[in-house]
Amino acid sequence: MIQPIQSTSRVVLPGPAALRELARAFGHVADFRRFAEMMEGALGKAGFFEEVQVQLFDGVPAANVFAAGQFTLPLAGRGEMHGVLRVAGGTPERPFGPEDLHLLSALGAVIAAALDHALKHGEVQRNLEILSFVLNLAPVGLVATDGGGTVVLANDLALRWLGAKTIETVGAQLAPEVLGVDWQTQPRFHLRTGGKLIYGEVRTTGASPAEGGQARALVLTDMTAEQVRLIDGLQRELYRCRWLGQKLSFVLLESTLAGSSLLQRLPELRALLKAGELAGPYDAFRVGLVLPEADRAQVMARLRSWVETVPAAGLRAAVVVASDASAERVLGQALEAMKPVDELLRRVLLLHDDYPAVNDMLAMVLGRHYDVVKSSQLEESMALLRSRSFDGLVTEVELRSGGSGVDLALLAKQLQPSIRPFFTTVAHAGRALTDDPLLADHVVIRKPFDIRQLEKAVRESLA
Repeated sequence: MIQPIQSTSRVVLPGPAALRELARAFGHVADFRRFAEMMEGALGKAGFFEEVQVQLFDGVPAANVFAAGQFTLPLAGRGEMHGVLRVAGGTPERPFGPEDLHLLSALGAVIAAALDHALKHGEVQRNLEILSFVLNLAPVGLVATDGGGTVVLANDLALRWLGAKTIETVGAQLAPEVLGVDWQTQPRFHLRTGGKLIYGEVRTTGASPAEGGQARALVLTDMTAEQVRLIDGLQRELYRCRWLGQKLSFVLLESTLAGSSLLQRLPELRALLKAGELAGPYDAFRVGLVLPEADRAQVMARLRSWVETVPAAGLRAAVVVASDASAERVLGQALEAMKPVDELLRRVLLLHDDYPAVNDMLAMVLGRHYDVVKSSQLEESMALLRSRSFDGLVTEVELRSGGSGVDLALLAKQLQPSIRPFFTTVAHAGRALTDDPLLADHVVIRKPFDIRQLEKAVRESLA
């Protein structure tokens, strides 16, 4: 039964006549007449329909009983239904056509997408407010940039330490000429601001430039009074050693294993230092040692004894020898050079012989216990001695190129006083080769080599 609301006077029409009236009333809807005719035929054929009636207002034309047509369009968003859009038709003379349906369908999709975006934007804004609240509770300054280098996030501590009033002005404060360091190429640095010493460390995502560039996070940490004292002491000693024309060594020790904190062993380390030397915490896992007037060989020897005296599981270390650098630069070099202490303390030998085959044999034997660098040219060996530290030099006495292994050893001693010279020879086996006091600690190894004798001589001499 189809019954208009609030009807008071009714007239009953038989089923087929009612359908004809409906067709006339909804004639403004395209193809409704055809629909009604199909319904009439279906009702006539259906034997179980006993009565079909349509009640209309008494005396009111059928076309005025029913309002103009309406369409109801669902507004379906992504994952949820936002509601419906109801559209009323015009006059009976202008029915809804295919173009109207296409336009209204597109309109519904646009409205649903707009609602999706509005809801998503609101959700993002709420999440950003929560994220901002959490980041401002952090005891460190945080700055994040997208793949294009644009600052997208900064908490209150970062704004304060960088001297920026808003996130939009953080990028200008991070410029190398303002910050004093190019933080995008130097991932670890120190910054003095507002009477504080701030340590900055950059973290990057694994995305490649082809995937939109790497997003970066800059973490700024306020250093404690003891940490500042260590860095200020390092800077003071750098100035003093530079004035005196001396070198300074800085050692950074690190242990991250639970129960092996170096901070707990700091008093023991301090007890091993000489007058004028300094030890202090760098952070929760690292300890720095400032050793004025000490070269690398001396530092390595002392470090070996320290490791035996103050063992620490999972120990890593770095040694930087500096004469003309800032404390921040020395610290940055140390942080970049960290390696397992066993690897750092592994001794290095320079092997020099005119015959590459002899060098290969020496490298095969000694390379099991030492790091070895091979050279067959005098110029190359001299350049190596000037550019890096060695614990020992193994060379033939009388070189086939016409030079002398003794002269090479003298140069090595002048450049690196702690280097130990080893001479391989046939003619001079068993006796000293020179009276020069610089080479008083030289060792002579007879050819042909006895492998066990060679290993023993080197091991005992470098112990």
